[in-house]
Order: sequence, then C-alpha cells, then structure tokens
Amino acid sequence: MAHSSTWRKRGLAATGLAAAAALALAGCSGGSDGGSGDDGAAEDVTIEFWGWVPGLEDAVAEWNENNPAIQVEFFRMTGDDGDKIPAAIDAGTAPDVVQMSAHSLPGHIINNRLTDLTPYVDGLAEDFTASSWGTVSFGDAVYGIPQDSGPTGLMYRTDIFEEYGIEVPTTWEEYVQAGRDLKAANPDIYIAQFSPNEAGLWMETVWQNEGSFFQIEDDAWDVTVNGPESLEVAELWQTLLDEDLVKVVEMWTPEYWAEVNAGTIATINYAAWFPVLLEESAESTSGNWAVADTPLFSGKNTAGESGGSVNVVTANSDHPEQAVEFITWLNSSESGVEYLIDGGVFPSAVTGLSSESLLQPSEFYGGQVINEVFADAAERVPGTWTAGPTHDLTVNALKDEFGRVANGEITFEEALDNVQDMTVEELEAMGLNVAS
Repeated sequence: MAHSSTWRKRGLAATGLAAAAALALAGCSGGSDGGSGDDGAAEDVTIEFWGWVPGLEDAVAEWNENNPAIQVEFFRMTGDDGDKIPAAIDAGTAPDVVQMSAHSLPGHIINNRLTDLTPYVDGLAEDFTASSWGTVSFGDAVYGIPQDSGPTGLMYRTDIFEEYGIEVPTTWEEYVQAGRDLKAANPDIYIAQFSPNEAGLWMETVWQNEGSFFQIEDDAWDVTVNGPESLEVAELWQTLLDEDLVKVVEMWTPEYWAEVNAGTIATINYAAWFPVLLEESAESTSGNWAVADTPLFSGKNTAGESGGSVNVVTANSDHPEQAVEFITWLNSSESGVEYLIDGGVFPSAVTGLSSESLLQPSEFYGGQVINEVFADAAERVPGTWTAGPTHDLTVNALKDEFGRVANGEITFEEALDNVQDMTVEELEAMGLNVAS
C-alpha cells in the first residue's frame, strides 16, 4: 500500500495477539479482575494516581482530608510519562489510576492492561454526556471514567463577516456558500484552513455526522474509515479545496498563527479547548472573534467532538473499588469537577456544563460566554464513535494521505480508501478478527 511504511508497526507489540483477544474486547468479557488484593471496605488503602490536569494536587488534598480510609498519592505526568505506562502495567509496577486519552483504550484492553469497571459504575452513565460515556464503553463493559471532552464550536471573525455582509452559516451548505462569498469579496480571505497535519479537524466532523473509524461487529472489528459518513465529509472538503476556499497551511506552525493574526482565515471549527490557545496565540485579534454552533449536516442537529481523556484503573491495582470511588468523585461530583474546570479542561460530567466557573464571559470573544455554545454542543454529540486498536496508526496514515491530497496527487475519497486498506491490513497483522 502507498506510504504504509511510514506508519506500520510503530511500537505495537500486538503483532502476535491471538484472535481471542478481539473476542474478549468485542464481547467485553476480557480485562483484569483487579488483582488478588483484599478489597474489603474496612481496609485502609492508598491509591497511586498519575495525571496531568493542572491543579489536581489540590483536588487530591481535599479528597484525602475527607476520606482517611482511601488515601491518594498523586504523581504529575510530564513528557513521556504516558509512554511508560504499558511496560509498567506489564511489569506489575504501574499506579492504580492513570489519566490517558480515550482513543488509546482499545489497545490497552486487548492487552489486558485495564480493569473492567462494570461492577463499580452502576447508574453512573447518566452523570456524563452520552458521547464521553460512549468512549469508555465497549459492549456492556466499562473501562474508564470520562474526565474531559472536546465538543466543537465555530470560532469566526465578527469583523470580517460584518465588513462583507456575510451571515454566520448554520449548515455546511451555507458554510461553503459563505466561503464563495468571501472569495468573491476578497480573494485573500479564506473561510477556513486545510491542515493535513491535524486529523482532529477531520475526525470531529465525521463524529458529528454520526460516523466513526471503527465499529465492533459481533466478534470482529469493522473498519469504517471510508464509510458513508466519512465520504460525505470528503465531498464537503473536496469542494472547499477544489474551489480554493480554504488556505492550505499546517496547523500549530508559526506560518499558521501568522495567517490567523493577519485575518486571512475567517473561521476555525474546533474543540472547546481551542479558544484559549487562539487567545494566547492571536492577541492582536482580541474582540474580533465570537463562537457559534458548528454548522449542521442536512437533517441532523448533531455537534462534533474531538475526544478527551479518561481515568482508568490498571490491571495491577489491588483496590479497584476504592480507585473507582475516588475517580468517580473527581470526575462527576460538583467539587471534583470544579477542580477540573479551574485546571482548564472542559468537563465530561453533566454537572459541569452548568458550572458558574465554566460559564464566564470572555473579553477576547467580545464579552461572549462562549462555553454556553460548547456546553450545548456537548449534549448534542452523537454517541457513535468507537476508538480502535490502531487509532494512532490510522490517524498518522490519514495525515500522510491528506498531505498527498493537499499536493493534488489524490482526492479525499482516494485517501480514505487507502487508509481503510492500511487499517484492515494492520488489524489482520495483529491477529485480530476483521469484519469482511
């Protein structure tokens, strides 16, 4: 397959996994029983917790003060600490609780590195948004507690829209037309950017369209990278690119931020964690931005999502019940969620969506309470997304193929077909069942 050598076998030790591992995940009967330690309620225990959200030290201090029987020792993750976790679990030296990306769960589940939390989370689903709970649920089993999420909103330049008399688009059809109107009025301004190196911009729109890169079908993985929902997104972006309505520039680079500051990019449709980065990197544009709902697909009222992080209990833990008690408090109680919001994350818990701390006006966005838009979006994200064992590899492959799209070598549809084939090949090489 084209370009497959750039991403295949990146650190996956799962090449020799038996097909039974896929059956365990698909049927949700796999995972650890939480170790052999005594989980009795009378036992005083210490839980080791690794995470990266700013301010978690204060949250842990409050928990420890109020829960002398379940003490938590916190370690702040930096750099490559997350990369050390798989080996630590395999060696039996990992902490009880770890913060990690929700997209990484399937790989760890297949390798029996996580505890099935189902016995400890009865009734907890209603405390979280449907989409975030969906990221930790596989069949009837639950392998984590959601912590934060990334519902999408449309950040747009109010001054540009006002100057050229363009209405803020509410559908993707209107969005394309707004791009055409902008191009006609000023060919130096683009409705958005196309960044091959940022697959999250693609993933969030597929998710909004009720699609996914993977599904679990009976005892097999069904790869849907080029599914109908993705193809509809491909058609949208192909139109934007073919008509030169988007600026091709790699995101996160100095060149990208220069374009944003220069006012050549009129909208950025991205996750709830992005506005603060925009404010930090485009101070000169303060007061010229607002946030609207992400444009809708025809006949749908769904919002997009980029995914978030979760807290998991490793297979090493001798005290899964107490560990879940702590991370449930941290991620769903009013006091715990306040620490997360103060740390700068957008909460997955429903209670956080109405938090006064979250719903504050922003001077950069013209005094708008922008998180009202993101909070509404969080409850409209479809619970259709399923992460797969090769999520990172698939995303890297998309970036490679989107680079070829940007160069005019292939179309978006051809890129999706290529990555579909690559992903199926990789799963089969891992010894996993793949739906035909």
